[in-house]
Amino acid sequence: MGERISGLVLAGGLSRRFAGEDKGWQLYRGRPLIEHALGQIEGLDEILISVNHDAARYASLGHRVIGDRRPGLLGPLSGIETALLESGAEALLVIPCDVLGAPAGWAQELIGHAHALHSPWVGTSDGDRLQPLLGYWSASLLPRISLALDEHRLRVMRLIEPWQAHALTLPKGHRLLNLNTPQVLAAAQAD
Repeated sequence: MGERISGLVLAGGLSRRFAGEDKGWQLYRGRPLIEHALGQIEGLDEILISVNHDAARYASLGHRVIGDRRPGLLGPLSGIETALLESGAEALLVIPCDVLGAPAGWAQELIGHAHALHSPWVGTSDGDRLQPLLGYWSASLLPRISLALDEHRLRVMRLIEPWQAHALTLPKGHRLLNLNTPQVLAAAQAD
């Protein structure tokens, strides 16, 4: 029996850069960002959506919606901690709702790479930039994540630093789109 892996779409932020408009529902090429993200992690044992607002709207997508267990909107580590605790999965395949551009089958590539390296974390690099949240996160990281949150050390890059060399580089011709501002989203629509 294989490892039980849940997918996690991170859509829980305050959308400050979008003036409070829900980032997950911003349209990219006619479809909401959340739908693009969900399409990149199909085929896993379970898919969770981490949100801290408008849970009913996200639940309409047919996946389990979870809110952070910790108060104060502490960022993506809090969403990952909650998902590991709520799902009981042995690992998560995480994707932020505003990061697109991974090729078809990328989720399985990340999982296979993590298993080959026996690594608790494998993120994605596009050659220039590391995207730590688009990756494989083993449940063995839970104590480290919880301690970081307890100590209010919220930087993802700091937490995964021991394994940064394990990031998997996208194939040539693929670039990640980090559509995290209205300006970047508008520019990407024009390409």
